[in-house]
Amino acid sequence: MIYFPRESWQFQKRIFANKVKQGFNTSSDYNGINHEISMLTEELGELSRSNRRGDKKEVVDAVTDLLVHILGLMEILKLDADTEIEKVLKDIEKRKYVKNPDGTYKRIR
Repeated sequence: MIYFPRESWQFQKRIFANKVKQGFNTSSDYNGINHEISMLTEELGELSRSNRRGDKKEVVDAVTDLLVHILGLMEILKLDADTEIEKVLKDIEKRKYVKNPDGTYKRIR
């Protein structure tokens, strides 16, 4: 069983405090959430480019940036990342898959 360290709430608070300090978006309205989604999309693009280039350092930076943006969004939405991750992991751990001949997986339960 995989367990997420129970410290992400500290990161959430720290990330949000930095957003406030820097004057970054902290709005939970439609436009604020869309802004956060745009930031995630930009970071995902950086991850893809870094991976294509084989630049491991930039891949790590992009993954970390994604995590920071996600935790910031969780705080904006007033969600506890630890609780939400635990719920999803419990569900994922119960799922069953079969491997297809082409190497992909199909969820059966």
